[in-house]
Amino acid sequence: MSDTFFLIVGIIFAFIGLLLITAKVMSFIKCTVPINAAVVKLEKEHTYFRSFEYTHYRPVVKYEVEGKSYTRKAYFSSLRETKYPINSEMKIYYDPKDPGKMRFVGHLFPLPMGIVFLLIGAVLIYCYFL
Repeated sequence: MSDTFFLIVGIIFAFIGLLLITAKVMSFIKCTVPINAAVVKLEKEHTYFRSFEYTHYRPVVKYEVEGKSYTRKAYFSSLRETKYPINSEMKIYYDPKDPGKMRFVGHLFPLPMGIVFLLIGAVLIYCYFL
């Protein structure tokens, strides 16, 4: 296999990793105002793995800023329906310049994935120079 393959794929992986890390860091920089959002419903999602059906519950939260209401679906889910009960509160941070943009507290996605992509890219680039 050609050495340039490692370099090209390594650069692509490192670039994707940097994009994912930058997206999460920017959400930490922009979304600075804390507020409690109410869980208004749970969306059911069904997945199949090795002929078994699994049900995931994705919380949908609602919060109000300056009289305007916003509803956002979480990017994470749980196998337990009771983990995010309806009418419970979740702490979020929103962007004061654009209250429609927000981030959930305690959920770091896509930061770990970005670090993994960056590390794989760095190893592939290192392999090019061996």
